[in-house]
Amino acid sequence: MFNYRDFGLEEGNLYEILAITFSEFDKKGKIKPNTACMGIRCIKNNLLKISPYPETTTLKNLKKNGWIVINFIDDVYLYALAALKEPNSTIGIEEFPSKYYEYYESSISKDFRKNFNNFTKSDKILIPYINEAWLFLYGKVVAKDQITKTNGLGELKVSEFTINIIDFKKLKESFKLFNRAESLALEIIVLATRLKIAKEKNDFALFNIIYEKILDHMGNIKRFGKNKRALKSIALVNNYLNKIID
Repeated sequence: MFNYRDFGLEEGNLYEILAITFSEFDKKGKIKPNTACMGIRCIKNNLLKISPYPETTTLKNLKKNGWIVINFIDDVYLYALAALKEPNSTIGIEEFPSKYYEYYESSISKDFRKNFNNFTKSDKILIPYINEAWLFLYGKVVAKDQITKTNGLGELKVSEFTINIIDFKKLKESFKLFNRAESLALEIIVLATRLKIAKEKNDFALFNIIYEKILDHMGNIKRFGKNKRALKSIALVNNYLNKIID
């Protein structure tokens, strides 16, 4: 049984993770992983909650088959790659890079097979996780509710999924606490995705507020010192922003 306290996690706290969900994308039923930045909250042993935004691949995959891999990551740059990827990307990141995936034959493979077409009992199913993770969890949706979220874009009705953790693996010790530069980089990544939404809505007042926050955070990161991963992350965000502003 997964006990979140064994890994220094606290009930009700929001933790940023990389979530892998799955879809079938060819006639042979080949499984395609999708990695996205998400927030999770532990509610009790073996159970946590996650609330993907509407129209996202994460939401569609969870509704379709319910499987998820939750990766706890120390490297803020991987969050940037996951958050800024998109179809027809203007910065060349259409998918989360495959080099960061490893594959694991888990005890859930038999149950996993039942939710996808074209798998036989003899098929060996290897389920991906992020190779830079210090801990990853395999889980399945057991309940879904509608809730209202409030963020910098206003109120939004979203689906909240309860996930039952079926299997987990700790890969290494992690006593990592994001320093100020990395925490700001993570905040910039989130703001960059909201900036694009504000532009698509033609909400120029909100656009300017978000953009000013991004510039302020970027200035602070540069003041805090030479954190290479944080600086690499904001360089990627800068490229992303330039395409939005053009």
